[in-house]
Amino acid sequence: MRSLSSGLISAAALVYYYKGKALTRDKILSLLTAETPEEMKNALKGTWLEGLPVERMSPEELEREACKTFYSVLERLRGYMPSKNLRDLVEVMRDYIRARDVMLILRSVLTGKKIDEIKHLLVFEKDPVVQNLLVLAEGGRLEGIGQALKGLKLANYIEKALELYRTYKDISVFTIALDTMLLESLFSLITRIGKSMNVGTNRIEFAKLICPEIDVLSFVLVARTVLKGEKVVVEPPACDKDTLKQLMQARPEDIVPILRRTIYGSDLPDEVYEALSKLIVNGYRLQRRRAEASFAGYPFRVATILALLILYRLDAKDVATIITGKRAGLEISKIAELLSVELVTS
Repeated sequence: MRSLSSGLISAAALVYYYKGKALTRDKILSLLTAETPEEMKNALKGTWLEGLPVERMSPEELEREACKTFYSVLERLRGYMPSKNLRDLVEVMRDYIRARDVMLILRSVLTGKKIDEIKHLLVFEKDPVVQNLLVLAEGGRLEGIGQALKGLKLANYIEKALELYRTYKDISVFTIALDTMLLESLFSLITRIGKSMNVGTNRIEFAKLICPEIDVLSFVLVARTVLKGEKVVVEPPACDKDTLKQLMQARPEDIVPILRRTIYGSDLPDEVYEALSKLIVNGYRLQRRRAEASFAGYPFRVATILALLILYRLDAKDVATIITGKRAGLEISKIAELLSVELVTS
């Protein structure tokens, strides 16, 4: 069996080709300042969003396009994989998208949304597990859904997401659970492969790419609970567990000082709710910088494939933020402050 690293050479060209279709700062700025659908269309030429009516799309629809585009990369990569280890890596990433569909169905049941309203948002609608879940979800039978998932690798993460949702009533818990599933699945794969690669280095790279979103969303969940004067009874996942535990025991006035000591805490305002919003933006900006850095050096690494997924997700978030902000009549400068792309650098 060829090693994991030896197979990366044939995969590199394809992944870099798709990276070339990601949104640049100039493209984002053009989209931000566009005043007509035609100008928006021109702003997205040459990107993975080219040809899509983004001005009419919801954030969920844009996120689905990001997952579909990344899945097309995974499908192409199958033909470039001389290594079984690399094929296993592709399957881990595929499982993430499949799990995303499962979480979407569960979320719709919990929030009382009709299944017909979310079917078009699925990537794996014809997958047997997804089809079974859709049938069960039609009647809003969460217990039946739980039974259908028994034995699946992602079952534990789904149960955690449900527990978190019942506690926090915040749909961001599904993103946290999905990211945690992906991170731990990658850790497990790399550990199993072992001899054919540097386990420690890859674990660090995976964590650096995925942890920002897990951390900032979990910090915000806990901080909001503290601000409501409630006790944190269910601890959400976090990479920075020390900060999470500090927040769980904090007084409301301690929250911003604690967050300022983290890598996501630069320039946080004094007002706590504004600080929490800024924290999330800072987390996504750090995540984007790290993902872009994965494409800047040599050699091509396993984490580069993960970085591509991160960039597609962030592109979708930024476009959704721009579209939503424009609909709400926000000033361009205000919208820019909410983007993962830093249009003005100090």
